[in-house]
Amino acid sequence: MRMNGARAAWLLIVPAVVLTGVIGGCKRPPTAFTPPPPAEVTVAKPAKRMVPIALEYTGTVRGYEEVEVRARVRGFLEKKHVQDGKRVTKGELLFSIDPRTFEATLSRAKADQSAREADLRLAEVTLERTQQAGASNAVSKIEVDRAQAQRDAALAQVEQAKAVVRSAELDLEFTQIKAPISGRIGFVPVEVGDLVGATEPTLLARLINDEKVYATYDMEERTVLESRKANQNRRPGEDGRPNLVVRLGMSNEVGFPHEGYFDRADNAVNPQTGTIRVESIFENKDGTILPGAYVRVQPVYGEREAMTVPDVAVLLDQRGRYVLVVGAGNKVERRDVRVGEVVDRQRIIVEGLEESASVIVNGLQRARPGAEVRVSAPTPPASPTPAKADEPKPAAG
Repeated sequence: MRMNGARAAWLLIVPAVVLTGVIGGCKRPPTAFTPPPPAEVTVAKPAKRMVPIALEYTGTVRGYEEVEVRARVRGFLEKKHVQDGKRVTKGELLFSIDPRTFEATLSRAKADQSAREADLRLAEVTLERTQQAGASNAVSKIEVDRAQAQRDAALAQVEQAKAVVRSAELDLEFTQIKAPISGRIGFVPVEVGDLVGATEPTLLARLINDEKVYATYDMEERTVLESRKANQNRRPGEDGRPNLVVRLGMSNEVGFPHEGYFDRADNAVNPQTGTIRVESIFENKDGTILPGAYVRVQPVYGEREAMTVPDVAVLLDQRGRYVLVVGAGNKVERRDVRVGEVVDRQRIIVEGLEESASVIVNGLQRARPGAEVRVSAPTPPASPTPAKADEPKPAAG
């Protein structure tokens, strides 16, 4: 029994020693921390280019021609000849009002005119014979004068009857309502069978010619005065001067892709707002510019040279606008800048950046001031001299 207990104890000690040796032999020295590689970024050099001297306003759009089509006579709407929202041409039939009442009125007026013309013929014959009798002293002078007055009254009655016929013809003509201009028709608020023109000329539809559009906006009095002073108090387009180029951008568009021209300005400053109403005209053959829409308008007064960088490179935080540049040792540096407007996706840099700076344009999410980065192939700067714009043309209308 004693031998068996000692043997059992030995058997328990040996595996523990072996296990301890195995675990101790598997331990490895701790590995050193390997920092991640520098972030890869793309840089671009600031470029000098010609940029427009321009101001920016918010305006609204209206069609070149806008007309409210109304019922001019009272009657029941018999037929709609066009669909809502369709384009129509000038003179095209839009609506028909039941014409039967007006046809009867015209027939009655023509019959009355015929009766009046018969009375006139009788009065003329009576006058002629009375004058003959008066020449031979068969009748008194008063009888001749009376016949003359009756002839004149009959003549006036004929003229009155003709006017009634003309009025009845116009009323009958107004039952056929035609497009006064070419354009696109809006929603029609009436239906066939509705009584129109009962108490007032009922609105049937609105027509808008949007092949050209006006952008309407308000300019500050001081800006207008300075501009006119610089041009001898002449407006654009007067005395042989070229019209002022004006650019336009819709709310879903980048920049100002549409180009038009100054067309006209109001003749007085609004004393309540200190502004003057201005309208510029734009071609709109494809209907991109929607009447009634709010737009951004940019009158262009000339050009100047300025330093620009891609707009995506300009960042904003609580301290203001800034860019990240790659400095000595490929370390990222912050440069606070003062900026101007955006021109063709290029941001004008007014102050705070030198031409030799390498501005980060891609990889901004991984770049941090003070961190090292790896610069990939640089992006070539924008062309400093953009293509020359066409010479301004006089605005139509």
